Amino acid sequence: MADFDPSLHPDWCSVLSADEPQPGTAAHEQAWVLLEVPGRWGRDIFDGEALGEDLSGRLKSHVAAHGARMLFIRRPGREGRRVDRPRFYLCDTRPGSRSTRSGRVDGPADLLGMDLAPGADVPGTREVTAPVTLVCTHAKRDQCCAVRGRPVAARLEAEVGGRLAGLDPDAGVWECSHTGGHRFAPVVLSPGTGYTYGPAEQGNALRIVEAELEGRVATENLRGRSTWPPAGQVAEVAVRDSGVEAGIDDLVVTIDPDDPLVAVVRHTDGRAWRVETGTRELPPRRKSCRKPEPGEASGWVVESFTRL
Repeated sequence: MADFDPSLHPDWCSVLSADEPQPGTAAHEQAWVLLEVPGRWGRDIFDGEALGEDLSGRLKSHVAAHGARMLFIRRPGREGRRVDRPRFYLCDTRPGSRSTRSGRVDGPADLLGMDLAPGADVPGTREVTAPVTLVCTHAKRDQCCAVRGRPVAARLEAEVGGRLAGLDPDAGVWECSHTGGHRFAPVVLSPGTGYTYGPAEQGNALRIVEAELEGRVATENLRGRSTWPPAGQVAEVAVRDSGVEAGIDDLVVTIDPDDPLVAVVRHTDGRAWRVETGTRELPPRRKSCRKPEPGEASGWVVESFTRL
């Protein structure tokens, strides 16, 4: 299964954005709600195409009211189109509170009666003790996600899907809807930790899963941990890239209340770093294959890095 060849599609958004720095580009979400929806997804998962307008609107409001973000998921390949009782996951990415819980519903409307807030104890759910890995394949959102993401999901399923399921029946590999940043396709998200990657080709995606299994964080093409805002993501990646050894939850980020571009990263061993971030202009480009005209672009950078 060969990786995507960018020379064959020079005008695709994920090719045009190959020079954009990855850190700081993950979505900022502390909690994710994943819902298995095997049918067709609209360009926006709440546009009514998949679940109907009324239920979509109610679900969107319910999830947002609990401080979470919903993604649709399905199994790679034909298996993902056959579902009896849909599975759902509640993922809290906060260090010290991190958890992934799973359950099943008779239908999506059942979620409306649940407390979806981070850390909530929802009856009928269980803790998942092995990685849940998502690969964005949302074709209606952008062709890059579909064409570049599906081979990654298939490779992960073939090589590690069985092992993950053997560790926990609710662990595994899933295709997912738009997470943000299709210009970084293929996008891989660990919803249980918030770590987001892209472009994560097949070999890189396998290393991401292996690292999580070992309690490590892969840093190749790491866009950031969704738990933190962009400056915090940049700061954490900078610390990890500096050679600091740190497990998944060993680094906690706080943003300077007087300057949202400055973050302090603290290690559980007592060490700390102050990281000043900023942005720099990039040549104009299409940020989506659906947008024909190029627009302004910028990338996050580290302005200063100081050990405290």
